[in-house]
Amino acid sequence: MTDKHKREEFRQIIADNYDRVYNVIYRLISDAEEAADLTQDTFVNAYRAWETFRGESQIYTWLYRIAVNLTKNRLERQGRISRTEVASLDAPLEPHDENQLFLQINDESLAPQRLAENRELRDVLARLVDRLRYDYREVIVLRDYQGFSYNEMADILDCSLEAVKSRLFRARSVLRERLDAYLQGEP
Repeated sequence: MTDKHKREEFRQIIADNYDRVYNVIYRLISDAEEAADLTQDTFVNAYRAWETFRGESQIYTWLYRIAVNLTKNRLERQGRISRTEVASLDAPLEPHDENQLFLQINDESLAPQRLAENRELRDVLARLVDRLRYDYREVIVLRDYQGFSYNEMADILDCSLEAVKSRLFRARSVLRERLDAYLQGEP
């Protein structure tokens, strides 16, 4: 493969996958600038390794694996990953990305109060996800925000299918408990 052909092929890969890769990184770190840097690093690393890509997985799965590993490594170097939860109540969701986790069907017959409650609940869930410890947030983002299958997640995270299912179950259990506490008026 010539360098020109490699560059053209990879330009298309970037065009097809940039937004999705950026979104998963942003959901993991809640920092737009850092997500942009890590997205660029993801594609630089992928370009360097492109000739060694064997096609055993989908291209986007391979890219996500690179992105998730780079993100995890950056957070570990910064001391931002620990077994305790990282709380960030102020991290906004990108407006165009909210629909990837929460499907909201507009029903004009809903009263304004109900619409406000739905928006509040969506915002609360987003904040709760952001406050999960990293390994739980990681599986929620990949499954519920990005829609990856369990097998794809196992490939991206380089772990067993059982580990993915177990971690996702625990993450959703924590979210359920915290949402119940919120709905009952507990802090």
